[in-house]
Parts: sequence; C-alpha cells; structure tokens
Amino acid sequence: MFDNDNTPKKDKFAHLKAIAAGESVASSLPEIWKHEVGNPLIGTIKGFSSFDHDRYGPQETVIVEQESGEQVSAILNSYLSNGMQMKHAEVGDLVLIQLLGKEKGTNGSTFNKFNLVVEKTQ
Repeated sequence: MFDNDNTPKKDKFAHLKAIAAGESVASSLPEIWKHEVGNPLIGTIKGFSSFDHDRYGPQETVIVEQESGEQVSAILNSYLSNGMQMKHAEVGDLVLIQLLGKEKGTNGSTFNKFNLVVEKTQ
C-alpha cells in the first residue's frame, strides 16, 4: 500500500505487532544505572521521573545522558533526592553520582555513602 505521494504507507501498529510476535524490540526507556563502587555516573541531566516499585514503593529517578550519548536512569535514594533538591538540579546541569561504599551509622546500621556533585550550566 502507498500514500498519496507514492511512498510506502506506514503501519501505525508495526511496533505492537512486533512485540506480539515475540520480537525483541528496543525500549524507549533508558536502562537503569547500577550503583557500583568504581563506576561513577557522569553526564548531563535530561529529566526526572518516578515509578512505583512492587517492593519499595514510589521511586524517584534522574535521567542522565552520558558522554557516550547513552541515556540511563538512576534511582535516587533519599540522600541523592534531597541533594538534587538542595543543589537545585535542573535539566541541562552536569552531574556526578558516585557510590563510595558502605558506611556504618552512629546507631550501628549500614548505609551506602554517595558523592553527589551538580554543576550548573546556566
């Protein structure tokens, strides 16, 4: 089938048909970045989002475009979320999220220690 200008007609259901047929279709959602010591996330903030996790409830995320051009989504714990707010992080700002390792709190509980740097670009 062709459109009026003799170009092939686009199938608006092609993506859904491919999923139904079991084809591996690239997701438009960015991969989740894994917090690992020695693997800092460095890039440009492209947006903020949230989702409901079955086990942990509402989760806030930041979408970051890395130097390679790949976009990833980093889940923000309360420290990172509060840090983003305190630093007035916005789309277009440069960001570094770095897991430094485990720390022991004054009450004896263990937590992940992070380094968060936001550089304003405007």
